[in-house]
Amino acid sequence: MACTCDTHDCTALAIPAGLQTIPRAIGTFSEWRTALLGAIGREPLLDAWRARDRADFGVMLTEMFAYMGDVTSFYDMRTCNAAYLGTASDPAAVRALTGLLGYKPRPGLGASVWLSAQADGVRPVSIPQGTAFRSGAFPGSPPQVFEVQQAETADPRVNRLAIDRVPATSLPSPLTGLPVEASTLRAGSGTLVVIASPGGLVAARIAQAAPMALRIRRPVTMAAFAAAVTPPSGATYANTRLLRGGARCGVWKHSAVAGDPAVLSGATLALEARVPIHAGDVVAFEAGGVIAARCVISVGEAQFTVLAGQTSTLTDSANKVSTLVSPAVTVGTTTITLDSALPYAAADLPGLVVHYAMADAATLHAPLKDTLASGDPVHLPDFIDPPRVPVTHVALEDAHGEAVVTSGALDAASRSAALSAAPIWPQDLVQPVKLYGNTFLATRGESVHGEVIGTGNAALPLQTFRLKKKPLTYLAAANAAGRVSTLAIHVGGVQWREVDSFYGQPADAPVYVVRHDAQGETDIDFGGALRLPSGAQVTADYRFGAGSAVPPADSVKQIARPIAKLRSVRNVLPAFGGADAEAAEEIRYRGPASALLLGRAISLVDIEAAAAQTSGVRAVRAVWAWDRTGQRPAAMVRYIGDPQLAAPIRAALRALAEDDAPITVISAAAQSVRLDVAIDVSPDYVADAVAGAVGAVLFAPVGLPGTGGLLRPERLGPDSAVFASMVIKAIMDVPGVTALSALSLDGTPFTDVARAPAAGSYFDFADGGVRVNGRLAG
Repeated sequence: MACTCDTHDCTALAIPAGLQTIPRAIGTFSEWRTALLGAIGREPLLDAWRARDRADFGVMLTEMFAYMGDVTSFYDMRTCNAAYLGTASDPAAVRALTGLLGYKPRPGLGASVWLSAQADGVRPVSIPQGTAFRSGAFPGSPPQVFEVQQAETADPRVNRLAIDRVPATSLPSPLTGLPVEASTLRAGSGTLVVIASPGGLVAARIAQAAPMALRIRRPVTMAAFAAAVTPPSGATYANTRLLRGGARCGVWKHSAVAGDPAVLSGATLALEARVPIHAGDVVAFEAGGVIAARCVISVGEAQFTVLAGQTSTLTDSANKVSTLVSPAVTVGTTTITLDSALPYAAADLPGLVVHYAMADAATLHAPLKDTLASGDPVHLPDFIDPPRVPVTHVALEDAHGEAVVTSGALDAASRSAALSAAPIWPQDLVQPVKLYGNTFLATRGESVHGEVIGTGNAALPLQTFRLKKKPLTYLAAANAAGRVSTLAIHVGGVQWREVDSFYGQPADAPVYVVRHDAQGETDIDFGGALRLPSGAQVTADYRFGAGSAVPPADSVKQIARPIAKLRSVRNVLPAFGGADAEAAEEIRYRGPASALLLGRAISLVDIEAAAAQTSGVRAVRAVWAWDRTGQRPAAMVRYIGDPQLAAPIRAALRALAEDDAPITVISAAAQSVRLDVAIDVSPDYVADAVAGAVGAVLFAPVGLPGTGGLLRPERLGPDSAVFASMVIKAIMDVPGVTALSALSLDGTPFTDVARAPAAGSYFDFADGGVRVNGRLAG
């Protein structure tokens, strides 16, 4: 049977690439109906059909075809869009497509928090494994529960210890004066002194010496200088001496005679007499208000003419003429060769005074610092009895509530603490600083024990059960995935094992697969290997609770169930490391990027991709550079995020890289910077709206990876320069902008090609601000 529709050739749709939606729906019901009715007149066999009433069966049949075309084209479009990662809108389709790459979307991760406990009494207090602590409610989140993963012990001896203030090490710059022991001061107002250290010599003049009001027994005097000076390089209170001259002299001042040496030649100076100066001595100079200090390299002697030679004619009584020649009268003086030339001209030499025979003018007093920095010695005056439990981590909190947590050990014999240099402290701590010795890690997630989720049926090849609580808690771990599940499944009292897939599993393997949907529900699949035994009870032990919202510092303070003698707990730092489950847009971005790894991190690009998958990392950059700490070249990974993430990032990279691969992970420091933009707006546009659009282009908030304004840290990354041309192009591309009248960075015109942050830092415009025509963006 032949039909014209059998030979009808449909025109192929021309669909360009890069669309967010594939336009496969070529018409709606009304468009299909209009097209079908319009085609009736073009069919000769339908010339006799004149009915157009809606009740006509032929019209009804046409409308049924229009409805079918509408529905079919709609679902054709939906099916076609779901087949491509760039156009799929259904989260399930996105998960299925990235699953073809073997990508497993990241579930929600539970945060971690450092807790510091204080115990009452005199005996250690045991904190059992699984002890729960609850935070207070905070903006955007109800209270959260954190639990300890292993048993801990709180010793009252190390509840809270005061840390002594540390003497300063380096001399400040600029240097306006020096604190000295009052009993040793041998200089007064107007005295010329020399600041001597292995790094060089600096001359200064004391303006006044005034006693300092300090809470110590020994009196201290501040020797204030008449003008601020820059101390020698590397000068410390321990290696620096304050010197004053014990004698003085001038330089040769007689009129020059032909043949005499120059008084000042380069770094060599002729003194006015023989002076007891030796090589290695420190000497100081002053002339015309200019002072200087130098070290003597060598000492010599020069002969200067006091009276030139003369020839006299004598006539005796017999008129006999005789000639008498008088030799020149010379004197020897000391010459000194200095380590560098002096800042004086020939006109300054008559008034030049040389100070020598240097001796200590005073003994320096190293003042107590108002801060405690990483690497400073930690002395604990109240720490007498050694702790009865191992102390591996301590928390330090300063007067303003700023804190750090680091690993270390306590030594009662020396009343001190030895702290690790890692992680790098984000800032110095302001005294007084307290040390909390009972510090341990807790992780988010409330425990559920023995939840019955189903019963086995060996007649069924596959069985699926769902957990009652959500979301299932995953915790950061040192493995390739960077996380570990808290779920444990028991079948008939026997624990089964979780696997990523049933593929390749033996038929008798007691394994299961865990799946998560977009709503956070957790399903457990059985039967891909060993079937569940009939009648066997399936129970689940797990923890629930996860997300990126983390409680701030000093909010985790409630003990879920009281423990005898445990007085209190608190978190001196905010919780860290939590993350929401990956949304469809994140999966769409990170799924293809995961193909870079394939289970191993080899190149720098691989390392960046792996580090970026760690929850809480905003941006990352890996470079091959010299590691000063390890004294070797290494893959230097700098990231933007919480400094506490360095350890989990390092652990995840270690699990993916070779065992001996040199990898260093450091948190990039924020460098505050401000951008001011002045634009001219076309009169056809609303000026405020255009300024807002420019602000959005430069500093719009970051939503998904790859989004946000041009100057957001997520777009710039660590150690990245800001190029003026890119900023100008982004501004001028905004509709309505007619001219850029001013562009300044940190208050100076941005006319150079680019500006880069300090090494190991990133530009933080959130602190300084981005302003367009005076309007703050972001």
